[in-house]
Amino acid sequence: MKEKLLRREEVLEIARGLEFMGQGCWLTAGAALVLQGVKETTHDVDIVCTTQMADQLEAQGVPFRKSPFDNTRIFAYNQDVEVLENWFTDKVITVEGLQTATVESIRKQKAAHAREKDLADIALIDQFLEKGKQEK
Repeated sequence: MKEKLLRREEVLEIARGLEFMGQGCWLTAGAALVLQGVKETTHDVDIVCTTQMADQLEAQGVPFRKSPFDNTRIFAYNQDVEVLENWFTDKVITVEGLQTATVESIRKQKAAHAREKDLADIALIDQFLEKGKQEK
């Protein structure tokens, strides 16, 4: 079975449909890279949240697991959305009315994890940033 990939319009629709979006949370990883034009598609929508928001999600019964990196909570909000408690983010900007981690912040996250898919995204990020420098 082929996994569905989410395009920009779908990422926007999913993120805007979350009642908690913007209340101590922001887009990160693939979804944020799609919104900022670094890549065309992503597998899911990853959202960083504060501990306070994570506590609210846990109280609502949203299932979670502990991160192998730092023991924070990772919530499986639905089939398309994961909510990550307190993931490192240097800076958050607004894209299409949604709070979103910057490309540079995401690059640091991905470099810290250094999984195969992270290394592929780092290459795309570096190309994107280099192209931006050349256009200035």
